[in-house]
Amino acid sequence: MQYPTAKKSLKKQVRPVLKTKLLKNHDRILYVNGLFTPPKKEERPVISAKENEEWRSLFTMVLIASFGAIMLVITVIGSYGINATNRLENYEITLTHQIKSMRIEKAVKQEEINALKTNPEYIELVARKNLGLVHPSELIYYLPPSETDSHHKDN
Repeated sequence: MQYPTAKKSLKKQVRPVLKTKLLKNHDRILYVNGLFTPPKKEERPVISAKENEEWRSLFTMVLIASFGAIMLVITVIGSYGINATNRLENYEITLTHQIKSMRIEKAVKQEEINALKTNPEYIELVARKNLGLVHPSELIYYLPPSETDSHHKDN
């Protein structure tokens, strides 16, 4: 059915109500008087701009606070955090002490090796102490154990 296009008849004309879709670019469409009607907007509860801004700022603050909390936890507990760093520093200190004691022990052993190679008196001392050797000109006396030695052995 065609509608007449005269201005008077357009104003008097009754058209059936059709469901209208929301057009994508409804801002850019030029509505000709009487031919097209803009799509009806859904009625939403009106939220004031101030309330909307308050919600945004609250969300932003919560987001920043949660990011800060996560970074704090990572800083303290993480694999490169404060606890791990302290643990590694303590381990480094114990290792440096072990290295120092091993160096001292190495120096003592090196001196003992040099003395065993060059010093006959030290060789004799070690032979007497560890092997129980005696010089041919020395006399050995075997004494019976004393009473105080026997008491010490019993305890």
